[in-house]
Amino acid sequence: MGETPADDRIETRRRTLLAAAAGGLSVGALGGAPGAAAAQDGDTLTIVHDTHFHGRFEDASDAEKTLARYYVEAARLREEYGNSAFIGNGDDLAPSLLGLEYEGAHMIEALNYMEPDAVGAGNHEFDFGIDVAEQRFSDSEFPWTVANLRTPDGDAIPGTDRWLTINPGSVTLGVFGLVVNGFYSITDYPEEYEVIDNVEAAQEATTALKENMGADFVVCAAHISSGQQERVAEAVDGLDAIVGSHSGITFAGPKVVNDTVIAEFGDEFDHLGRLTFDMESGDLSDWERLDFYNSEALGDDESPPEETENYTPVDVQSVEPDQELASLSEEYLGQLEDRLGEPIVESEVELNATFDNYAIETGWGNLMTDLAREVGDLDREIDVATQNGGGIRSGSTYGPGPITGLDVMDILPFPNEIEVYELSGAQLYEYLEGEVRPLPSQYGAQPAIQVSGVSYEWTGHDDEGEIDNLFVGGEPYDEDETYLVATNDYVAGNSVIGDGELVLQSGQFQGPYTIDKLEERDTVAPEREHRMIRVDEDLGDAEVSVDGDTTTVTLPNPEASEGVVEDTYRAVSRTGAVVQAEGVSETDDAVEVTFAADALADLATSAEEPVVRVFGEFEPNDEHYGYESDGETVDLPNSSGYDAFKLKGRIDADAAAQTGDEATEGTTDEPATEADTADGGSDQETDAGGETGDSAPGFGVGAGAAGVAGGAYLYDRLADDDAADESE
Repeated sequence: MGETPADDRIETRRRTLLAAAAGGLSVGALGGAPGAAAAQDGDTLTIVHDTHFHGRFEDASDAEKTLARYYVEAARLREEYGNSAFIGNGDDLAPSLLGLEYEGAHMIEALNYMEPDAVGAGNHEFDFGIDVAEQRFSDSEFPWTVANLRTPDGDAIPGTDRWLTINPGSVTLGVFGLVVNGFYSITDYPEEYEVIDNVEAAQEATTALKENMGADFVVCAAHISSGQQERVAEAVDGLDAIVGSHSGITFAGPKVVNDTVIAEFGDEFDHLGRLTFDMESGDLSDWERLDFYNSEALGDDESPPEETENYTPVDVQSVEPDQELASLSEEYLGQLEDRLGEPIVESEVELNATFDNYAIETGWGNLMTDLAREVGDLDREIDVATQNGGGIRSGSTYGPGPITGLDVMDILPFPNEIEVYELSGAQLYEYLEGEVRPLPSQYGAQPAIQVSGVSYEWTGHDDEGEIDNLFVGGEPYDEDETYLVATNDYVAGNSVIGDGELVLQSGQFQGPYTIDKLEERDTVAPEREHRMIRVDEDLGDAEVSVDGDTTTVTLPNPEASEGVVEDTYRAVSRTGAVVQAEGVSETDDAVEVTFAADALADLATSAEEPVVRVFGEFEPNDEHYGYESDGETVDLPNSSGYDAFKLKGRIDADAAAQTGDEATEGTTDEPATEADTADGGSDQETDAGGETGDSAPGFGVGAGAAGVAGGAYLYDRLADDDAADESE
């Protein structure tokens, strides 16, 4: 969904910011590092700030990174530095399998033991509705704060404070929380409740804390989007620090904007931040980022994080877990392990459930959307299924090998119900185009969803998303035709899909439903296809010439190119059939792509109006595109899953078919090369069942029979509630 960062997980989920970014603080700018001795002085304040726990007791991708170990290090910093406060910034109750199962009650028990000084509420605290959220806040033995949410009567959300003061040592510290302005659309927050603009709320809180409550220092526990912290800092007078965000970004170091120190150090169990301030001047005098790693999980060619004056690597193997939290974790996780820990299916390939699902088509995305098209027992087949990238949540990969029910529920942790709508072709087009996240964006250009039953090209530049060549079931879409579209109720409630006619309210939550469908299979082998094809440069019609056994397709060399990327060029028809290029060369003016003439001719005659296009990658010229961040030119492609930009040219089918030779049997069914399927290269035409052929995208053996899933793991207590939603 959201707003979304070395291993692959850090790259896709954290998008680490460079220390050289404008506004960033160098170690020298802090006036040295006084360390613990100076911190014990009564003239200092130390803020230890955590990340988002997401209802987890352990990291989704590494079970050795645990809350029990994380807390030990947080407690050590609190003890080591005088006048210290432990501040959280929300999303602690969900989303995760544990969060879904226990609706966050397990985390309240853990946090009550950990005794944070204050936690700024996040959107996922509201995933199970306002009544559950207020109950969790009331059950807490520590304060929650959020300044820009109010009841219909204008009061603080029950169980929270809009702002508050605490007393670490001799300092009176004012704390308030903020959530994103678009709060209604990302969680289960009632329409009659208020959301105040975060700048307005931040100024109100800061003024009240300093002028009425005697705060010496004011910190915002932020759950606003990364970058919005600067908007708040620039507009609010008297705010001393902002820690955290909604986005899970990892800053290389704090930055100062309008005398406000901003620090954001990642997500879940990878980092922990410490900021020490000189209370006489109010300046940041020292800071530290703890970088957690597991030495037993490092590969032969991998090294621990680098240790510097401000970065402290922490091998979790060297940290003795807190026994109380370890026992609590064992109790809760053991109950789930007993019920869902057994393998349900064997995957022949790796399943990618990381935040790559925003950026590229994935095998997991194809598998789960193919399965979604089997929901219910309707009179006609479901044409399309779609899934928001942020709803695929575990941040990890699985297989090849056995996949457990726990794995599936960790990937799909939200109580989101599968629904089916009837849409016009025009509405379907509007939805797909509206989901494209264009540049400039801190995450790069993204399609932001996973799909089944459709294929299309997408372009995202200059704040505008566009799609082209939309095919449904391999046929050109008709804006006046109607299509059945399966999705989850979060997507339907926040997109044009919800404007269509509701055909089926399945009663099936996505996680349990997917478990049921996978249990019907012995093995799965989903592969990436050509469902969503990125295009950065549309070069128009290509020139086609045939010389014996070779067909040459010539395109203008785009001004934006620093050079072609070999082994990424191929021709694709509307049905998803593909022919790999035999070679590619370039001059200053042209890119020449050669194909086996018979193979391309076969592709060009494989269907009526085959809509043949050639795609390939090129190294983008950063200066040509001119995207900037903090005044610096962005290094492209800056999208997870992509190493380059992609061009497109149209091939005239009649010209490509100009050969009298008999087509080579099977050439259009040849799988894409390894280079073609990696790092955002377009994908092979293997369907979710592992079969190959020029079938329409999503129409393989994994997407055929319709039926009603058993729903063995539906949560009765949630069945009548509005489904809770997740942020991007």
